Amino acid sequence: MQQPSKNGLSHPRKTKIPFSYPFLAKVTRRNLLLSLLPALSLSSCRKFRSDPEKITMRPRIFLEGAVPIPILDEYDVRLVQLGTIANIMTEDPDDRMFALWFSFDRRSAMTLQKETASNVGKRLHLVVGGEIVGVHPIEGAITKGVLPFVLSSNMPQESALFLYNELNTSLVHIRAEFEAKKG
Repeated sequence: MQQPSKNGLSHPRKTKIPFSYPFLAKVTRRNLLLSLLPALSLSSCRKFRSDPEKITMRPRIFLEGAVPIPILDEYDVRLVQLGTIANIMTEDPDDRMFALWFSFDRRSAMTLQKETASNVGKRLHLVVGGEIVGVHPIEGAITKGVLPFVLSSNMPQESALFLYNELNTSLVHIRAEFEAKKG
């Protein structure tokens, strides 16, 4: 509805929009943009960049008794988790061994399933820096894309945590390196 002004021209009536939240009543367009500016700067277009100095470990998985070519490598791994399992070699129920669980992307999970189904009775070796740090005995096809590796029974907790942290840091930068080369 419009009201005539003193000079005879009509102008819109000023109405106050009721807000159910009092803090929104004083928000102006300029204040809203200024308040969103820090969030916009944090979510910029720049992607996470790889730092080659932080890639200290490149995990590779080899099949026992096969050609020395890894069946899975650092570009296939999506996630690493650290846990403990019961040590079946001792009578002590408190004696635990460390294990790393590797999760793979879909393509690599299919490769893992094919290789484990056709090589039951063999072992997979986790190799980092040219040394075998973990073993997985193949008892059947691994269909979920998650592969556990038992670490050495004499590996102390500090070494297992160091290995886990370095692998996680390296894998983040390896994925960034891969995305940078791909795109």
